[in-house]
Amino acid sequence: MGIREGLFTPNEGARWASDGLIALVDLPGKNLRLYCIKFGATTLIVGGGGPKPKEKDGKKVRALQEIPKLEDENYLLRALSLLINQAIRDKTIWFDGNYLEGQLELGTDADE
Repeated sequence: MGIREGLFTPNEGARWASDGLIALVDLPGKNLRLYCIKFGATTLIVGGGGPKPKEKDGKKVRALQEIPKLEDENYLLRALSLLINQAIRDKTIWFDGNYLEGQLELGTDADE
């Protein structure tokens, strides 16, 4: 059992595919976005999201950056993904079976 691929939009707002950002979307309209970070086939970190309307102020909405809430939620997960991926490279976080283990309190130098 693992993450069911057909329910998610890959690379949703990600800078790089390695970010692991995906979005759970509602069907059939695909208006709702719930941003997540995927690690492997079984580990999923769920973030925030919201509706992505087809139009805003009479103009077609193409990018998540056109909706401030979606942009904020997506960028927060991008930052978290960078921290986690760096911690994995530094070997302060690792996979133990289907779980992330190690120092799971993450922050930046600005947080100290």
